[in-house]
Amino acid sequence: MPASTPYINAVELDIVPAEYEAFKAAVQANAAASVKEPGCRQFDVLFEESDPHHVLLYEVYDDAAALAAHRETAHFKAYWEKSGPMIAKRVPRHFSPIAFNIKAR
Repeated sequence: MPASTPYINAVELDIVPAEYEAFKAAVQANAAASVKEPGCRQFDVLFEESDPHHVLLYEVYDDAAALAAHRETAHFKAYWEKSGPMIAKRVPRHFSPIAFNIKAR
């Protein structure tokens, strides 16, 4: 059962311009696999429109343990190894929600 207060991991990345397309492929594969993990609720990959080489990973987990488990998966380790040289700057941040407002469709 998911924890009532999710654990949010947001990571800002500056991608080396020449590596952008390869990075996109790697991060999309990681995100698609990550959201299938039992403790991962959401995994979004966003780019800043004014600077497409600035990327935000917005990840929502049941708790900190689920994020730790994510970092032990084979797909994350492969992404981490492959994408390392593609990333010029990485700034991780942990957030706690005040409110989630998701419209049902």
